Amino acid sequence: MTNPRNTPPPDSPSMGVANVQTPSHRERDDDYAYVVVQLTARYRVILCLQGLQWVIQKKECSRSGHWRAEQYLTSRYSLIEACGKRGLLSDANAEAVLHALPDHVRQIAKK
Repeated sequence: MTNPRNTPPPDSPSMGVANVQTPSHRERDDDYAYVVVQLTARYRVILCLQGLQWVIQKKECSRSGHWRAEQYLTSRYSLIEACGKRGLLSDANAEAVLHALPDHVRQIAKK
């Protein structure tokens, strides 16, 4: 009789292949597919799943916490203004990403 601790695992079709995770379609997840820019460790901007608005999200305190929407915006000007009021524009690269967005979110679908 074999000891399970000394028996190698059975061969599986995925052995030796890297586990590639598919981006999530849940806005609350860390690996959400439509993140526009990560502003800080606890703040980011996403495009909603329907492509209708940008969302400023804040990460919950716990390490495994979800992202929660704080504000929904449709114009680039309003998005930049809202981020500025929260003090989230200290990173020049993140600010440049926001300034490169179209004037209105509805213009994304036209590209």
